[in-house]
Amino acid sequence: SDTEVVLHAYEERGTRIFGQLEGEFALAILDGDRFVLARDRLGIKPLYYGFNADALFFASEIKGLVGVVDLIHEFPPGHFLISDQGLYPYDPYFPNPVKLDGALDSAEQLASQLNRAVERSLPDGVVVGVWLSGGVDSSVIAALARPFVDRLITFSAGIDGAPDLQYARQVAQHIGAEHHERIYNINDMQVVLEKVIYHLESFDAPLVHSAVSNYLVSELASDYVPFVLSGEGGDELFAGYAFQKNYQSDVKLTLSIQEAISDLHNTALQRVDRCAMAHGTGAAVPFLAPDVVQYALAIPARWKIRGPQEMEKWPLRQGLADTLPEEIVWRGKSKFWEGSGSGETLTNFANTIISKEEFNAERDLGGGDQLRSQEELMYYRIFKQHFGDSI
Repeated sequence: SDTEVVLHAYEERGTRIFGQLEGEFALAILDGDRFVLARDRLGIKPLYYGFNADALFFASEIKGLVGVVDLIHEFPPGHFLISDQGLYPYDPYFPNPVKLDGALDSAEQLASQLNRAVERSLPDGVVVGVWLSGGVDSSVIAALARPFVDRLITFSAGIDGAPDLQYARQVAQHIGAEHHERIYNINDMQVVLEKVIYHLESFDAPLVHSAVSNYLVSELASDYVPFVLSGEGGDELFAGYAFQKNYQSDVKLTLSIQEAISDLHNTALQRVDRCAMAHGTGAAVPFLAPDVVQYALAIPARWKIRGPQEMEKWPLRQGLADTLPEEIVWRGKSKFWEGSGSGETLTNFANTIISKEEFNAERDLGGGDQLRSQEELMYYRIFKQHFGDSI
């Protein structure tokens, strides 16, 4: 695998190599009497550690450390640890020095950058799939990947009649992809809920909510392909969240975008990695290729929300406008669980099995932390069964 290349590079350049690696990784190297741990800049791949007496233990998942260490910590993205010297960060991502002749030029250059990133993310010799929600992010990835492969298979999941299913069908037909759907109901969601929380390793309600849909589409995809592309990262790079439209200050918007990117390892990337790995499927996120991230950071934040309707992710939509139907390109943002049609289904289910009195009695986790809803308490109870108080 690529790990052997990393090992030879480490032998030649030492720890400097980690800040130069592209893509996703979490790795350990035994170097004489010391060892080195390292994790990719954005935390695309997971890594955790903890101590038992004087010994340090590490694992790629929380469940590997439960019952082994006293307290489990997440290894910070973009850092490396030398066992006898300490923890150090890589140089931070900084915008690529590019010349931009206005917002339209930024959109055209972005399309070219993203096209190269998609091409580089495709493995040789395997049939490739795309998790396709019908939103602009996953649709763009699917459209860009299609010319590079002989056969592209797309996958969607949702409640019968969900808007995602309709839009995904349209995209698949437009680009000439083989398309498959998983239509589910509340019973299907209940059946997989415990598995989702076990693999996801979180009880955060919005994250679990989205992961249920993601888990089901990943399960479907694993029946057909060993590798998928995902559209995660578009919202974070290009100001895709509704609340960001309220910022009048360019500085506040820029900082909000940076914060969203830095939070990815605990949000969308955690969901993507765990849902894919739960089914033995490789997953790539072309939006988060280093060149794309650095280019996106170079685009002025205010250009990312433009037009008469203040449309979010404007450079992405404008730059790829010719690759997809207009209603797809300019489709408004909907959260994963909203577009899939699951909506408040799990929330309502939780409210029927957990009373407000139970919630008020159990919501305090200590240390000032509190659960936010009856739904989150339902997830927390399942989480505790598997992970206890180690985190």
